[in-house]
Amino acid sequence: MTIRHHVIGYENFLNFFENFQSKESIFVLYTGTKLENGKSWCPDCVEAEPFIEAGLQVLTETSHFVVVEVGDRAFWKDPNCIFRKDNKTQLKVLPTLAKWGTQKRLQGSECQSEELLNMLFTEIDD
Repeated sequence: MTIRHHVIGYENFLNFFENFQSKESIFVLYTGTKLENGKSWCPDCVEAEPFIEAGLQVLTETSHFVVVEVGDRAFWKDPNCIFRKDNKTQLKVLPTLAKWGTQKRLQGSECQSEELLNMLFTEIDD
């Protein structure tokens, strides 16, 4: 089973990756913060979740999957949202699933494509 991590907010995101090191693959899912019902406020994130979960099955036991909750809707919709501005993240849409340390990413409805998810999770880096 893939090693899972959960981070809430920008400061926690920075702290997590400042202290985290792995020689294994790291995939990061940026999503809207979950509401009391356990679902994200972001409907596209909710729709993509089962596809991403199914896609994770191809990862090795030593791969890392980090879920980063970026904040509530108002925070995310602000054009100056730090997750949009940070050079490490450069988010444009939610959800975004990225292979950490690379330019490889899926955005929005791409996260609902079994084929694209499989390519992201299994492609070997150059």
